[in-house]
Amino acid sequence: MDSVELLAVGPESSAVPVSFEIDDREGAALRMKAPGGDWRSFSGSNLFTCLLIARTDLEKEGLLLCCQGARPDVFPSGMQQQMDNGRFATVLSRLAGEGEAVDIFDAADPSQVTSVEGQRVAVYRFFGLPLSGAGTDV
Repeated sequence: MDSVELLAVGPESSAVPVSFEIDDREGAALRMKAPGGDWRSFSGSNLFTCLLIARTDLEKEGLLLCCQGARPDVFPSGMQQQMDNGRFATVLSRLAGEGEAVDIFDAADPSQVTSVEGQRVAVYRFFGLPLSGAGTDV
């Protein structure tokens, strides 16, 4: 089980530390704790899905998680989701060979991250998919 410390930013750029425990031994599970709060558990088909659920939970509190997996230009391919349980994702790029893989739990600058919905919209636009009628899942 890995442990990761990240920041989440709120209104007026206030930052709070958020602790994660990452478990991909059997399926995918994530535990998250913000200061003064209890541990919250999230499970899903892979770690990227778990991260989306945790980010949605933080967004209800007005917080954006500052990690590579919250960037609007980062999304895992189907192969990545199967091979490494969604732990790594690709930086989307139109340039051949430019799509580097990043650990979704690595820190990102607050200026680089967006909401789950913002990421969904960016990914749909990158792939030229229509936004109308699309579900809320990225």
